[in-house]
Amino acid sequence: MDKAAQEPGGYRELLGVAYPLILSTASSTVMQFINRVFLAHYSPDALAACVPGGILSFSFLCFFMGTATYTNAFVSQYHGKGKTASVSVAMWQGVLLALASSLVLVMLTPAGFYIIDHSGHAAAVRALEKPYFAILNLFAVLPVVNTALAAFFIGRGRTRTTLAVNLAGNAFCVLASWLLIFGAGPVPAGGIRGAAWASVLAQALMMGLYVALIFSGENRRRYRTLRLAGAHGGMFARLVKYGAPNGVGFFLDVASFGVFIFLIGGMDEISLAASNIIASINMIAFMPVIGLGLATLTLVGKYIGMGQPDTSVKVAYRAVRLALCYALAAGASFALFPGLFINIFGSGDAAAYSEILARSRPVMLVLAVFVLFDAVGMIFADALRGAGDTRFQMLGASAAAWLLFVPGTWYIVHKAGGELIHAWAWGGFYVFLLAVFFTLRFRSGLWRKIDILKG
Repeated sequence: MDKAAQEPGGYRELLGVAYPLILSTASSTVMQFINRVFLAHYSPDALAACVPGGILSFSFLCFFMGTATYTNAFVSQYHGKGKTASVSVAMWQGVLLALASSLVLVMLTPAGFYIIDHSGHAAAVRALEKPYFAILNLFAVLPVVNTALAAFFIGRGRTRTTLAVNLAGNAFCVLASWLLIFGAGPVPAGGIRGAAWASVLAQALMMGLYVALIFSGENRRRYRTLRLAGAHGGMFARLVKYGAPNGVGFFLDVASFGVFIFLIGGMDEISLAASNIIASINMIAFMPVIGLGLATLTLVGKYIGMGQPDTSVKVAYRAVRLALCYALAAGASFALFPGLFINIFGSGDAAAYSEILARSRPVMLVLAVFVLFDAVGMIFADALRGAGDTRFQMLGASAAAWLLFVPGTWYIVHKAGGELIHAWAWGGFYVFLLAVFFTLRFRSGLWRKIDILKG
């Protein structure tokens, strides 16, 4: 164990890169969780509306975010090769791609309204989903730009910087959410609109912090971050070539979960609110594993750049072990103490929430298993991304989502007369299949033949 901890790609290096990312994503989880608790105490309809509206906005931006995220792979591999100038050039291509997404995202707003209007959700819920979605979508370029800017630090293993920026942004978002949702003094209560504006303001703050750090004196001298700002045709094309499949896969995966949430909304308003509680609790397990997965992508890319793919393999398997330990602890907590998580969403209106909470409790047992398979699939998927194997994920994972997961959920809801627990159990089977797919693909070693730096 001591050797595994000390050697290149060992647990010490992996945890050193991962823990700031885990804390960053954990802080985002806590921020979103608290904001939904605020909305739950504001009104049941606001709670029912925030998750579908938020997922719809995220579904629209996640193609661009998935593509911009792939900037990390380029930065990490160039960093492994010691090419400092290419690190900056790669980062700026991600930023340019993110900026180009802004017009497309704004133009998609009417499509979002159409989806909400035909969701089958209660009229009161739809009336709140629309403004929440519209505000988030109008400023969706901000999180995409921040994803590309963060790659400058994450890809080089400087993850403490991203931790500091995320902590500042998320802390600001919580305070702003409380003020803008409930109102205080001259600030009127904004409800779900206030929650959306708090998120936008927090993203703007984070972007300002990243820009200031990237243009610091040290980074301008060593990485020429100011002089190299601009377009680079060849590198931009490679980012699109390898990042776009990652973006498409990410979009189709997130969109499938968005459809899952909207289909459950077709059951009844109580099931939708209960499912939103389960989805919010799932973030406790889901978001920290994203941080570990991003660290895995970074180190896999770094050691591939250094010509050491066998070390990349060790990184991936060690990350899977760590993710399983975390998921086991989270799953056990969900199974043994479901009320500890669910009851947080209750309010003084016992009549409005008693049935919602009662319907949520049995689904926590499904969630306890769900998080285990999700953790394995996410880590191996990020290891493959770090190696440049994005097309397999686009094709394989998307086929599983749209040929199995979504149609199965539709059948359970609209034909089989299934309940909430049946829909989430089907979701558990879907993430089990993804874990199997990604594990077998990584073990095949086909990713060793890919070189993203040569196109």
